[in-house]
Amino acid sequence: MRSGFIAFGIAVVALTLCGTGAQAEEIRCQAIRDSAMCAAQPECWYDAANNKGCLPGPAPDSDPCSNHSGESICNTSSFGCTWNAGDEKCVSKAP
Repeated sequence: MRSGFIAFGIAVVALTLCGTGAQAEEIRCQAIRDSAMCAAQPECWYDAANNKGCLPGPAPDSDPCSNHSGESICNTSSFGCTWNAGDEKCVSKAP
């Protein structure tokens, strides 16, 4: 009887430990609610634009100049951005 309980306990522990390893990274990133803690994790990124929180994987590439909404802010030489009058948006200068 005692060996049956021990075998059952070992089986439960084995099933519990085997299933959590595959999803550990995704669960850990999505469990982080603080943007600074999320940014400190190299395998996570924080999606503040769409209010989705901390997400696993690499951040998508985006133009850093697209955040500047005005022509006067965009045309500052220290940012490396230029104002596109046709689209009325700020874009990175071509190298």
